[in-house]
Amino acid sequence: MDSTEIRDTTTMQADADIVLNTAADRSQETSWLPDRLRGCELDLDAEGRTIRWVRDDEQQGRLTARPSGAGSSEVELLTSREAADDDSLRVALRALEAAVAEKLTAG
Repeated sequence: MDSTEIRDTTTMQADADIVLNTAADRSQETSWLPDRLRGCELDLDAEGRTIRWVRDDEQQGRLTARPSGAGSSEVELLTSREAADDDSLRVALRALEAAVAEKLTAG
């Protein structure tokens, strides 16, 4: 990724592993993931609680979910300005949060 990377962070009321599993679920991609990251190779590091989206051996985006106590997580989404803008990152994180909440109420 180049020097024009952008990031946004939010706290979600869900365990970091649930956030990560939801974000890694290809069937959920269209509901939250910015368009430019869709179709990228997904590199999941469960131990590091990180997902990287890679195209042509270059990282296009990264999501990290860290436990922040009481069943909540601090979630950071990072990508380049070519892939998204500040508003679309905020929208993406809100949409991921909604997908996580839906998974929690369904299961």
